[in-house]
Amino acid sequence: MSAEIHYQRLNADNFTGHSYYELAVACVKDRVLPAQMELYRSFNGDLDRIYGEAMNGNGYFGKVIEAGHIYELGYEKCTCPKVLSGQITDPDQCNCSRQSILYILSHQEPDSEFEVDILETILNGGEHCRFRITKKQDKI
Repeated sequence: MSAEIHYQRLNADNFTGHSYYELAVACVKDRVLPAQMELYRSFNGDLDRIYGEAMNGNGYFGKVIEAGHIYELGYEKCTCPKVLSGQITDPDQCNCSRQSILYILSHQEPDSEFEVDILETILNGGEHCRFRITKKQDKI
């Protein structure tokens, strides 16, 4: 595990009192990660095109806020199986989605550093689930 992923995981654990990183990995590693890696390859790693074009449709929406640096990713509805089944209603669970985005980005761009912030979630009363992705810098 890279130092940045470990740092992000510890920050989330300290913030929430739970470990959402492991849950996120278990949720996305077999289906979502391979699909996102294929999307990343098909767009030659161009995050501006991915979030500006490819992430629009099929329940997702993306937006380029600042080219090469800041993006928004949203879901039209909650995609968490535990929330959809009624097992979990705590808005803190949305940190699992935040961690899954970080996990995927760490595989797409292992030499880059990202920050993901929750903007709005359905469990918090929002219309959609929305996350801001900031590409901080490439690691040296």
